[in-house]
Amino acid sequence: MTELAHLPRGLLSLEQWDALELDATRRWELSEGTLVMSPPPELWHQRISKRLVRILDDHLPDGFEAVPGIEVITSPSFPPSVREPDIVVVPDRVFQGRLARIPAADAVLVVEIVSPGSRGRDHVMKSHEYAKARIANYWIVDPDAPIDDRFVVYRLDGEIYRQVAALDGDRVQVHQPTDMQFSLDALTGH
Repeated sequence: MTELAHLPRGLLSLEQWDALELDATRRWELSEGTLVMSPPPELWHQRISKRLVRILDDHLPDGFEAVPGIEVITSPSFPPSVREPDIVVVPDRVFQGRLARIPAADAVLVVEIVSPGSRGRDHVMKSHEYAKARIANYWIVDPDAPIDDRFVVYRLDGEIYRQVAALDGDRVQVHQPTDMQFSLDALTGH
């Protein structure tokens, strides 16, 4: 396991990223060749993730699956970026190759659940990066935001995301990647 003091300096390639033995109690991403470390998600965060995966799996058409915590290569060229969204919807075929991570082209939807300290990264940096990687759908769940911003849905329009209305009071209604309705309470338990 690589200790923080012994992390490599400078920009990393995907090969160098693969060679690292990182502390599994932390969450690691590669942003334009730079290591980014976050604390592990808190219990409430994991609960929301589990509930949303269950809701997605109940509504996704055959051939698609919602998977928590898999790596997505958003930029393979140097300096590379590898993100680990909280949830990724993928076609079943990605499981045939036993890949360590998937290319962004295989991600139908990425979901980020905002944690303390990640709001700017999730709303700005990752939104830009996921759009640039051409991921068609991006959702942000932010349980601490005002009610109108607790569930934000973006749909790729050309090279940028456009926000799509998804909330009606406490009800979420989305049409991509599949039609579904549920209450915010189903996620947060409030």
